[in-house]
Amino acid sequence: MSDAELEAFEDAIGDLGDRVSEFLAEGSDLSAEEIDADVEDLPMPDPLEDRAADE
Repeated sequence: MSDAELEAFEDAIGDLGDRVSEFLAEGSDLSAEEIDADVEDLPMPDPLEDRAADE
């Protein structure tokens, strides 16, 4: 994958995250920005580790 393809993929994932947050905000008392902030606070597992994040 070239650098340009990787950058386009990362942009598309970011746009998808924004759209999901906006969709969730429609049925919630939270704003899309608040949902984004809450998601950023979630623990992220290391993709190179085989064990679950809650172990």
